[in-house]
Amino acid sequence: WTVPQSDGTVRFGTAATWVGIGGVTSRDLIQAGTMETSSGGGSVQYSAWVETLPQSSRRVALAVSPGDSMTVSISETGTNQWLIAMKNNSTGATYQTNVTYASSHSSAEWVTEAPVSGRRIVPLDNFGTVTISAGSAVKDGETVTIAEAGGKPITMIDMYSNAIAIPSAIAQDGAGFSVTRN
Repeated sequence: WTVPQSDGTVRFGTAATWVGIGGVTSRDLIQAGTMETSSGGGSVQYSAWVETLPQSSRRVALAVSPGDSMTVSISETGTNQWLIAMKNNSTGATYQTNVTYASSHSSAEWVTEAPVSGRRIVPLDNFGTVTISAGSAVKDGETVTIAEAGGKPITMIDMYSNAIAIPSAIAQDGAGFSVTRN
């Protein structure tokens, strides 16, 4: 994906784009991605992060800026052993870490959303549109596209049931889609 340009108008607004394993039907989730956080008045911070629930997300030493092209992968290298690899394709900078984590393997996910802080969802930043491309997962030992993995778009709604992050249909190649802030 390309790191979106926040318009910086949402006070304490955040938007995270990430990939993950687990979490849809289970309480485990290993994930990594990028985030833009607006404090209002045009001030925006951009960061890369990883998270293994129930731990909180943690920023990683990989600089990201709006317009940067990112590649993020989470690969199981052995039983409960995972390699999280992130590359800023625009700068050539990389980050990777090995983690031990018990996963249910219940799902593969490609997401743009407002993160949770404590027990509440933070306001969603005005991120415009994010496009995920070249998405794949390993299912039953085979590499498959998002569509072949059974991916389904989910619209993020606010507390009043208004759609605030709307995914497109999956692209014809089965490996991508866009999410637009409403």
